[in-house]
Amino acid sequence: MASIVLDKVTLDYPVYDLNDKSLKRLMLATVGGSVQRAPVIRALHDLDLKIGSGERIGLYGPNGSGKTTLLRTIAGIFPISSGNINVTGQITPLLGLAIGANMEISAEDNIRLLLRVDGIKPTPRLVDEIWAFTELEDKMRGLPLRTFSSGMLMRVLFSVSTAFSPEIMLLDEWLSVVDKTFSDKAEARMQQLVSRSKILVIASHNMEMLERICTRIITLEKGHILSDESVAR
Repeated sequence: MASIVLDKVTLDYPVYDLNDKSLKRLMLATVGGSVQRAPVIRALHDLDLKIGSGERIGLYGPNGSGKTTLLRTIAGIFPISSGNINVTGQITPLLGLAIGANMEISAEDNIRLLLRVDGIKPTPRLVDEIWAFTELEDKMRGLPLRTFSSGMLMRVLFSVSTAFSPEIMLLDEWLSVVDKTFSDKAEARMQQLVSRSKILVIASHNMEMLERICTRIITLEKGHILSDESVAR
């Protein structure tokens, strides 16, 4: 059974200014000189949260409320400062499609790279299936991603990122692609992934959308949970 459990989770960010990166300060630190510690911002405050299999959780709040930070913490991208977090189930974090891509290598090599990062063996058949979903010309498979238009790039990254149905799906806003001719196909795949996932956690400013697809909505403000309410059907 998939689950996410946060117990008193706190996350602090160190805040550096240009002086903190100066050669003088680094040398002082190396020889044991006195260097003022960087101030920190508390992004998440003692969060307690339990999410079980079958739940669709919406994270709502203004910019800076902690929505994206919480998603990245659950995904294991941000190490917590204190507390405990326990995730059971394979996570697919769709938090930024370009994360992990190498713009200097070919589209096909990027597909193989991103699959390996997710622990998936990039078989020729699987790579072919992912490329077919992009609907791009076959000759483009060998071109570096930096030569792609924004719409073509999003096709490739979206196609590989959504190739498998996840147990736990983390979304920062509802993903869309630049290329309008591809949007209906992408939307249909997103709907399928959401319906097949055991747990969905999505951050958004769109309350109407969250109420439509979620079973619970958690409102955040400055790293605190203000409310955690079920959605009436």
